[in-house]
Amino acid sequence: MFNILVFGANSDEIPAELKTLADNIESVGYESEKLMEPSDPVPSLILCYPHSGEMSTLEIAQTLRMYYPELPIFFIASDKKDFDKKRLVKNGFTQAYLLPWEKADLFRSLKEESIYSVIPELRNYQVIKVVDLTPGTVLDFSLKVFLPRNNKLVQFSHDGDPISEDKFAKLYENQLNTLFIHKDELEKFRKYTAETFKKLLMPNKISETDKQMKLEKCVRELISDMFYEDTQENTFTKSQALLNEVKEIIKLLLSEDDKDIMKKVGTLLNQEGNFYLHLSNVSAFAGLFAIVLGFEKPEDMALAGLLHDIGKINLPVEIAELEESEMGPHALEAYKKHPNYSIDVARLKRIALPNPVINAILQHHEAMNGTGYPAGIASSKISKEGRLLAIADAFDYKTTMHPGKPAISMAQALQELYQENSSDPAKIILDRDMLKKLKDFFLK
Repeated sequence: MFNILVFGANSDEIPAELKTLADNIESVGYESEKLMEPSDPVPSLILCYPHSGEMSTLEIAQTLRMYYPELPIFFIASDKKDFDKKRLVKNGFTQAYLLPWEKADLFRSLKEESIYSVIPELRNYQVIKVVDLTPGTVLDFSLKVFLPRNNKLVQFSHDGDPISEDKFAKLYENQLNTLFIHKDELEKFRKYTAETFKKLLMPNKISETDKQMKLEKCVRELISDMFYEDTQENTFTKSQALLNEVKEIIKLLLSEDDKDIMKKVGTLLNQEGNFYLHLSNVSAFAGLFAIVLGFEKPEDMALAGLLHDIGKINLPVEIAELEESEMGPHALEAYKKHPNYSIDVARLKRIALPNPVINAILQHHEAMNGTGYPAGIASSKISKEGRLLAIADAFDYKTTMHPGKPAISMAQALQELYQENSSDPAKIILDRDMLKKLKDFFLK
């Protein structure tokens, strides 16, 4: 049973999607006796909404953590003011989410928790990337595979087994890019990857598994700092700290040891989308595509990808989660300014951006036929950086998992984008020459 205890929200305020996930939802207020008397039975998860009582949000976090030391406790807010994610997590919340911008991220976490309630053993396992394993190598740890259609964790290989080429082929055939290892054996996996890289004369390289874990943490912390509307002045020290976070992320995305661009792109495909993942994916795709196309500074494109949509945090709450096709004229007018807002946020946080990065961010929604925004410029008036970032953005959308949408390969995604921008000259949105070069590279 997946039971959720909700503090500070009545039934009408709870999102409908949440009600479909839970077997039972109990809504209570923030009365002290409710906080200090553990619920019976113990819930699977606790959600906390903001309140205006005597206890501060941080005191609530500390109190709940005292009575529920192992339970996931999430904080949900819709006001950026005083939303300091780092402090909220440090004081006891498992994670804090700012809605509607982080709605997809919240529901991904809730889905994971609902799966844990059905398969408790899954909580003791860590996801690892298939790309970190070499066919034929004997492993000294066992692995399992999660079958989402059946909600089952089944044995994939045992300690002492080599994984055959056929078993790898079957994984890729079913678009399964990840396996599961028990957390007690995680150090064995890290030792295995370290020894593999040492044999390949790359002793300082880290696995895609560890890279992804570190990347998600870095991007989440970076964007959390962007969300937080500090009442104090954005000092040089703070801006340098932010810039160092950005550089760390770019370093992870464009490691010099990643010679196989196709393999790197392949590790990012067919994942469930959310705000953080979209930014890191577009950043990686933009940087890697820039290498393929011979850009002098691919790291600039990675930086542009990382920051291209942060302006969406300044959109009005009522339109932040709407699709473009669902927006009325006034909402659409505001939405089309988000590239400008992204530059505004970077400047407010005193992150110095090179001109090519600024151009890429401002122009990633411009179209070759002049129908784009915010400036409505066309063809050669769009910088090459803006044209490439537009392709990376479209490519991520093509290769992100959506309900009812089948998984897609990188070559297929580029082929589709090329065809969509070739049939009718009046409908060309993306740079066809860049698409052709990328398509030819990945098909080859």
